[in-house]
Amino acid sequence: MKEPCWNNRETKRQDLVTRGKPMLERIEQIQGVGLLHDANGKPYTCQKATLIYADNGRGKSTLATVLRSVSTGDPSLIAQRKTVDGTQPLKVILQFSSGHKVTYSGNTWSETRPELLVFDADFVERNVHSGGAVSTGHRKNLLEFALGEVAVVARSEVDKATLEAKVAAEKVHSLEAQLSGYHSGLPLAQFEKLPKVPDVDAQVNSLQKRLGAAKNVAAIAAKPIPGVVAEPTFELTGLFTALEASLANVHAHAEQVVRQHIQKLGVKTAESWLSQGRQFGDSETCPYCAQSTKDNDLIHAYQTHFNAAYGALKNKVAALHDSVVTGTSTRIIEAFVHGVAIARAQVAAWNEHVQTAPIAFDEAVARSALAELQVLLLDLVRRKQASPAEALSSATDLEKAIELWQQVILCMQNANAQILSAAGLITTYKGKLATDNVQQLQSQVQQLQASKRRYEPVVVELFAKRVLARKEASTAENKKKAARTKLDEVMKATLKQYEKWINALLKKFGASFSIKDMDANFRGAAPRSEYGLLLRGKDVALEGGPPSFATTLSEGDKRTLAFAFFIASTLQDPKLATRIVVVDDPMCSLDLNRRHHTRSVLKKLHSKAEQLIMLAHDPYFIRDLRDELRKENNAAPVALFQLALAAGDYTGFAVLDVDKDCESDYFRHHRLLNEFIAGQNADARTVAKAIRPMLEGYLHRRFPCLVPKSQMFGQVVTLIRQAPPTAPLSHAQDLVDELNDINEYAGQFHHDTNPGGADTVAIVASELKTYVERSLHLVHSGAALT
Repeated sequence: MKEPCWNNRETKRQDLVTRGKPMLERIEQIQGVGLLHDANGKPYTCQKATLIYADNGRGKSTLATVLRSVSTGDPSLIAQRKTVDGTQPLKVILQFSSGHKVTYSGNTWSETRPELLVFDADFVERNVHSGGAVSTGHRKNLLEFALGEVAVVARSEVDKATLEAKVAAEKVHSLEAQLSGYHSGLPLAQFEKLPKVPDVDAQVNSLQKRLGAAKNVAAIAAKPIPGVVAEPTFELTGLFTALEASLANVHAHAEQVVRQHIQKLGVKTAESWLSQGRQFGDSETCPYCAQSTKDNDLIHAYQTHFNAAYGALKNKVAALHDSVVTGTSTRIIEAFVHGVAIARAQVAAWNEHVQTAPIAFDEAVARSALAELQVLLLDLVRRKQASPAEALSSATDLEKAIELWQQVILCMQNANAQILSAAGLITTYKGKLATDNVQQLQSQVQQLQASKRRYEPVVVELFAKRVLARKEASTAENKKKAARTKLDEVMKATLKQYEKWINALLKKFGASFSIKDMDANFRGAAPRSEYGLLLRGKDVALEGGPPSFATTLSEGDKRTLAFAFFIASTLQDPKLATRIVVVDDPMCSLDLNRRHHTRSVLKKLHSKAEQLIMLAHDPYFIRDLRDELRKENNAAPVALFQLALAAGDYTGFAVLDVDKDCESDYFRHHRLLNEFIAGQNADARTVAKAIRPMLEGYLHRRFPCLVPKSQMFGQVVTLIRQAPPTAPLSHAQDLVDELNDINEYAGQFHHDTNPGGADTVAIVASELKTYVERSLHLVHSGAALT
């Protein structure tokens, strides 16, 4: 359940002024709430002191919860107690002064009645402890309850000042939020201090032009400068050296024989053919016809001519073909053309800044010269491969090859010269470009644009409003701090006095503990009380320990502490005269030695409050409190009724005769006999059965501790008759005959003396009246009726 906030609590209390005296006249109806399933309280009028009895588990706490609910306006308290097996809708009707009715229906109260101050188990669990533990929530609720009206007013001022400070701060934040779109990129404080620039637009235009050029420089500087294209190489000298190579170590005779035979064959490739065919012979027989070659001079010449040197020369000559094909491939031209294309594109990117001559490459001339060179060289290589040992080239061939290759290279060199020329012009241009810093120029433009925005009319107005709003916020914050300081002072003074009152109450209750260092703090979301316990000179922690609140204090001590908290605050309430104080079972878990002071406290509440409503399960406490109240004022209006068992094992309102409920057996029997003599309706057999126990009670009271309780009436009479003259019982010996006579009549209605027909003995009213009168006379006069 949520307690009303400080402001609401005070507002509701002040509403009482317009309502007049808030007396609760009737608990007219409670329906569907716990055991109060259909309780009709119309016949029972409440008074300034209303004392309600109920056995435990009969609905006292439920009734207290109903009154707490109407005091706080919290409907959940009732909704949570809906009758488990009930068929009635939740409904409550309370009648206050002048017939004013307050109702609960449809999960809501027609109005709240904060003048009701309720002490019950819920008060203990919310404000003091729950399950033996004292939590932060308990201390927060206790602080609110304890501080009273003065502190509530001070707290109200704090809340009001806090709200004003919050509103003022939000106003400042709102204005700053509106300004946020104008000072983008600059702190607000720096934006506010910007100077006004008279020719701001002109300066911005000038800087933007410079910025455009500076940004272009950055872009231009990122462009690549063209580079020359790699030119191919071809080692013509080495090629012709290989073409001119011969076998100088071949015997002249073998050379002549072989040459003659080759000429005879008349085929250019004969030498190669002979060299290969030699590899299949075994120097003894011809590999073709298998005839013996052992003494053949031509074969011997082959062996001399085609030796290892010849094989090496042939391999070298064979490699010349690949070398020429690679060195004169058209891919050389294509690669250079691609390189020139890249250079042209790079130069073109600078055309808007640098005027350069076009890059030309005579591709047709280069391709023609390279193709002609390839034909020339491949022909020489083929001829050499046909006669590896024969030198083929001439100086004329070499000169022609060099000329053709130079034609190719010259075309490339001309193109590269043009590329180098363009690159030089571009490099010179880059060196002459402006050196403005783009970032600095951008910063200057932004600063000027911010200055322009700073002095726009709407911004000037927002800053002017912000100055005023900040002054208001500062004033509100100072007011809040002052109110907070005042509240702190009030709370400290109030709680110090509150601690004193509580300890005084605890002392009068006979408690062996006290509280100490009661204070308040604002740690967390809400203020809360702080206090310690002192038991037998030792500190007892509210939480933690040992020793701790949970393990050191008995349930009676904890209830006493809670009751002391409630009483200390309630008795100091300046508007107690308009309050209805509800106390649920003040003796619950309390020690017997605290009964007297509890009554004294309730008497004081009764005298100061508009109304006291007490619920209790102890009829003797109710009777004694009523008697105490009437001792002060015999005419004091006291209402007595009870919560009693009703149909369906529910609870209803009923009459309470507290004297009858509290009387002893002796008083009850005495009353039955007197009512019979007075002619009041009474059951004759019940009266007849009451004679003997009434006389027993009389003798016990006349001779306390001398008449054993275990002895029957006849045995007691015998004890009196046999008493020695010096014994106190001897003073009743003149009653022995009368007692025996009465016992002889009355004993027939008791099973201990008439086990066979005690319940069937006929009763004659006149006879019964005689024995009743004789019995009462004996008790009143101490003598037998004569």
